[in-house]
Amino acid sequence: MPRFYKGNEQLKGSDAAISWTPELLDELAKCKNNPIYFAEKYMKIITEDGLQDFTMRDYQKDLLMSFVNNRFSIALMARQSGKTETFRAFIMHYILFNKYKTVALLADKQDTAQEILEKMQISYMNLPRWLQQGVTTFNKRKFVLANGSRVISSATNQKACRGFTVHCLVIDEAAHVEHWDEFAKSVYPTISAGKETKIIMSSTPCGLNHFYKFWEESKQKKNEFKRHFVTWDMVPGRNEEWRERALQNDCGNDQEKFDQEYNCEFLGSSGTLISGSTLRRLVAQVPIYQKDGLYQYAAPEKGRKYAMSCDVSHGKGLDYSAFHVIDVTEMPFRQVCVFHSNRTVPTDYSNIIFSTAVNYNNALLLIEVNDIGVQVADIVFWEHGYENIIMTATHGNKKIIVSGFGGRNSVIDRGIRTTLPIKNSGCALIKLMVEQDKLIINHKETIIEFSTFSKKNKSWEAEEGKHDDLVMGLVLFAWMSVQSYFKDYIDLDALSFIRDKTDDELYEELLPFGFIDRGITPEIPLQGELSLPVRDISAEALRAFDLDVETTNGPLQPSWFR
Repeated sequence: MPRFYKGNEQLKGSDAAISWTPELLDELAKCKNNPIYFAEKYMKIITEDGLQDFTMRDYQKDLLMSFVNNRFSIALMARQSGKTETFRAFIMHYILFNKYKTVALLADKQDTAQEILEKMQISYMNLPRWLQQGVTTFNKRKFVLANGSRVISSATNQKACRGFTVHCLVIDEAAHVEHWDEFAKSVYPTISAGKETKIIMSSTPCGLNHFYKFWEESKQKKNEFKRHFVTWDMVPGRNEEWRERALQNDCGNDQEKFDQEYNCEFLGSSGTLISGSTLRRLVAQVPIYQKDGLYQYAAPEKGRKYAMSCDVSHGKGLDYSAFHVIDVTEMPFRQVCVFHSNRTVPTDYSNIIFSTAVNYNNALLLIEVNDIGVQVADIVFWEHGYENIIMTATHGNKKIIVSGFGGRNSVIDRGIRTTLPIKNSGCALIKLMVEQDKLIINHKETIIEFSTFSKKNKSWEAEEGKHDDLVMGLVLFAWMSVQSYFKDYIDLDALSFIRDKTDDELYEELLPFGFIDRGITPEIPLQGELSLPVRDISAEALRAFDLDVETTNGPLQPSWFR
């Protein structure tokens, strides 16, 4: 009869016998009935100072008992606040005192999940022999006891729990899980459907993503998750001196990073175009009409002016075709209608664009024509005879909207080709509009896309596994809104309504990219005759937009402002 597992004297073998005394039986009952007593008296944890007794903080006790008493738990916790130690205490108690239970311990990375399991195994090896269950498997991926209960560790992916009937799903750093939708479709439903199964999620914030949605819906009682919230200052021993040290050493004096990781503030994903504070206050409205991908928030009104910007896809279930109808009668502009579908083929999309444009008082229409968009624009113009469609041409070193044929040597596009400079210029402008409430966004999916539209290399794009078709439609609208043709059309200078800024603010907010790339499309640099409220604008900032400058005895002024 093996006394130890594979000769390891710290692990009880599967058939090892224990000489039970009344005192041990009484102690075993205390441990079973009181998880906090079990954790504090018998569990040891790894800290910076080595192997230590687990002295639980009050919020850790609340968290542990929530895991025990609730099927669904969600914890928004600061870094280094002891959430994984609490995970391990719960899991240990759960598998010791329940038969034939499977715990799936998942994290955003396999190494992270494996490290949590390894530390739990160290804690298990340091339990008294009489408190241990016999061990049948004990390796880096799996931990199986003689009572039939086990813990498996894995990264979060579609194959994470394949082949297992999971009774308790524990997800560490849930906000950092990529491809959440694919993972959730394959794993989440089978666990949430059980009557006694448990789901436990804990994380620091990482943008306004799936974890943010679970957290907000728990606040609104739209799901069954029990909430727990722990910030840095709730950890005993942390004071202002500790905060200053963490801000400098851990966050590089980046207050926003500190707020996200230690104050648990949802600030948008790392490097989102739109600031986190703005994203949090954007509120989606209920459409007055919704059908087949069309969302209407305001009916057309006689005498009002509208503009449409359209992003085009192939309609094969991948990227989305999307357009926005914007009421541009006065500031702030308002999003009044949206179309969003990845199943609509170009011919049908052309028909929808045409009928919507006509309905909204023959809206000024801008179509992206990088690829299949050319076909869409041609159908709208030639087959439907829609004339209020924007055409663009290269004028000097700029891409501009033209009303005629654009000159003898100009190449006319019935729409706009989205080059990197145009995209970056549009991104800078849409950032200003949204953050200063000069464009009111009503559509929920548009807000969601902005929350995962982040800086990457030399531009901005959707984070991995996400879409940005709705955002790009508004980026094109923003580029259009500062063109002379558009300003004449609506009899309004959009950017004159944006608050005055200092030189540094203009440069930082309008050019947040840290680069100006002219190598890819040298014939089309950053676009737009910007009508900014001029207050001593620096020559460097103006030249970055390819605007001529002239030095005078007074402040620098763009040539078009004189």
